[in-house]
Amino acid sequence: MRNNINILLAALLLAFTSCSSFLDEMPDDRTVIDSPEKIGELLTFAYPEQNHQMFCYAMSDNATEKPKSSRKNEINSDAYNWLDFRLTTQDSPDSYWTGCYSAIKQANHALDAIEKSKRNGEMSDDVKPFYGEALIARAYCHFMLVNLWSPTYDPATADSDLGIPYVTKPETNVLTQYHRGTVADVYENLEKDIVEGLKYIDDNAYGNKILHWNFKAAHTFAARFYSWKGNFQKVLEHTDLVLASDPAEQLRDLNGEYSKMDINEAIIQWGKTDEKANLLVTPQYSSWFVYFHGSYQYAMSKEFYDFVYRKSFVGGDWIWDLYGGDPDIFFVKWGYHTKKTGLNSDIGYYMIMNVLVDVEEALLLRMEANAMLKNYTAVHTDMDSYMSRRLRAYNGTTHKVDFTKMEKEYKESNYEYGLSPFYELDETQRVYMNCLYDLRRKEYYYTGNRWFDHKRFNTKVRHYFVNGDVAYLSEKDPRKQLQIPLNAQAQGIEANPR
Repeated sequence: MRNNINILLAALLLAFTSCSSFLDEMPDDRTVIDSPEKIGELLTFAYPEQNHQMFCYAMSDNATEKPKSSRKNEINSDAYNWLDFRLTTQDSPDSYWTGCYSAIKQANHALDAIEKSKRNGEMSDDVKPFYGEALIARAYCHFMLVNLWSPTYDPATADSDLGIPYVTKPETNVLTQYHRGTVADVYENLEKDIVEGLKYIDDNAYGNKILHWNFKAAHTFAARFYSWKGNFQKVLEHTDLVLASDPAEQLRDLNGEYSKMDINEAIIQWGKTDEKANLLVTPQYSSWFVYFHGSYQYAMSKEFYDFVYRKSFVGGDWIWDLYGGDPDIFFVKWGYHTKKTGLNSDIGYYMIMNVLVDVEEALLLRMEANAMLKNYTAVHTDMDSYMSRRLRAYNGTTHKVDFTKMEKEYKESNYEYGLSPFYELDETQRVYMNCLYDLRRKEYYYTGNRWFDHKRFNTKVRHYFVNGDVAYLSEKDPRKQLQIPLNAQAQGIEANPR
């Protein structure tokens, strides 16, 4: 299986990097960017090469302490115990912070080159798609940073909550000092970049659009941004541009095509650029999916799996199957590739082809927007489409979504999530949002998305220990904001309170 995965991911990585003839490694400030082709090549580095999923997963309530495990890891342990992280290595918050700002730097270099290439103040047509890509890439990295290191967006406090440095110029001075500003400042800049960038995104500019910020990926990201701002009409507008009349045909076909595959084939298919559900795929350094996610001390136990993936509220069984042996159990996500440190080296770094944006996110966001806008029939229609690809032996009549079934499972007294976003939820909306909060948990298990939902909805997080102890992270606990890396603090960036 590992040989098959290596071959496939090596091919995917080659597809991503082979377009670069003059940039064999990340450029520095001396690299001359003087053509549209070089600008496009530069932007291959405007995507974070580091990964956030291991630590976000373990901080969330998707992880539990297993009775026994074969692997201990400090990042996994610090995350589960909500400690300030000791390691700064691959898969740590520090590495992700650095990876995002490195990607932002490359986006800004591309934007600077585009500005210098203008004639009479106008961009040439052949650089316009790269202008759009650079702005969206810059926005995405800042969005991830602000929602990991700053309080969640709340219009009542955003003007005073500490943000993160929003960098819009290429670094020319190594001693440049940056200031955090506020969450409101960051969100204002995010919206400017997203709105402007979307005007210029052009799928025809790329040989393989799934490796770049393409039309559907960029609009899904815009919908994600507006969901955090609570602008649900905007969420609807952007997701409608992504989803077809029958969104079921766009989803990852877990109970159809995938059910016929063995684990090797399924792992390979998950991260492929020709998987119809994948909207944006990028290579990242990470050991999270090198089967370690099944063996860590704080991960999934059989009992925990039985709870999260118990029978659905419409009556069907979820399609996610377990692999491995207790206690080291897991289910399929994507595989890995080893990038060697040299031509003749036997050692290297684990890399994954990570799915940053997919159709499932667009569909779930549209359901959320329609629930908040009280378009409940539309929610049911989309949820039926979703269930048709996620339930074993799906039956469109037996498993049809209706509010009575949903309320029985997800009314607050039965399933207390305690969602408390800055906007109001009436009793009916709360049932729908509880349901969607749970569906997102199932869909994005292992990916760390659950942590972002904990922050977005201001929910309490519970962690269970084998000795019977239970630890709680309160709704507004300051530890929900990662601590600013020490090297960034040394450059004058204010630390988060503890």
